[in-house]
Amino acid sequence: MNRAYWDAIGENYDGEIFSVREHDTDGLIERHIRALADPEATAADLGCGVGNFTPLLAEHFGRVHACDLSPRLLDQARAACDGFDNIVFRQTDLAREPHPFEPVDFVLCVNVLIMASLDVRMSALRAVTAQVRHGGHLLLVVPSTESMLYTQFRRIDWCLRDGLDCTAAIRDSLPARGSVRALHQGIRSLEGVPTKHHLKEELEVLLAGHQMEVLEVDKITYPWSTEFHNPPDWMGDPLPWDWLVLARRR
Repeated sequence: MNRAYWDAIGENYDGEIFSVREHDTDGLIERHIRALADPEATAADLGCGVGNFTPLLAEHFGRVHACDLSPRLLDQARAACDGFDNIVFRQTDLAREPHPFEPVDFVLCVNVLIMASLDVRMSALRAVTAQVRHGGHLLLVVPSTESMLYTQFRRIDWCLRDGLDCTAAIRDSLPARGSVRALHQGIRSLEGVPTKHHLKEELEVLLAGHQMEVLEVDKITYPWSTEFHNPPDWMGDPLPWDWLVLARRR
């Protein structure tokens, strides 16, 4: 993983990085955290960033490990968690340090498994699942491949409704450059960064292969303004989404 990139992002994190918590208007993540809360249990926020979810975990669990690759982001997370004395902050690269602490009862992992490199991503997946104790729970959020393709369809549909012919609609909607190999892996560039998106069934198979029993798969939906600048009023449901997966380690 690229520590320098995330340190640079830390200078303007809110302006650069999509906030899942801010846009999770149905509160699905918070609902799951509250449902599994246990003041005697230990939780981990893997890839905590600036600490958007870390205070919520600290409110509902006895001890929290907050981990991130970037020291600069961890400094911001510490500031966001001022007043909590049950959080341990750790600078770690999950792709290289698979066991930074003992397995915990609950792991939250939001938009961490998004690296374009399969090797790096699989190393991180092994680390994430290994941090869940047997019988413990993982709450995982990742970008959706299905939503990515659906969003492209809505963009083409928008162009057609505006009077463009099919050739022009495709030309104006789809990236001019891109690798077929990357697309077949669910990799799309977001803000210039190649980003892995996941299929629902892909997640189920991957987690099952790492001793995880998938209990629930849900959509965290977002407004169209997160995908398009000034989307038309007629563009409504279905909305774009990320996948949210709740799994238990066997």
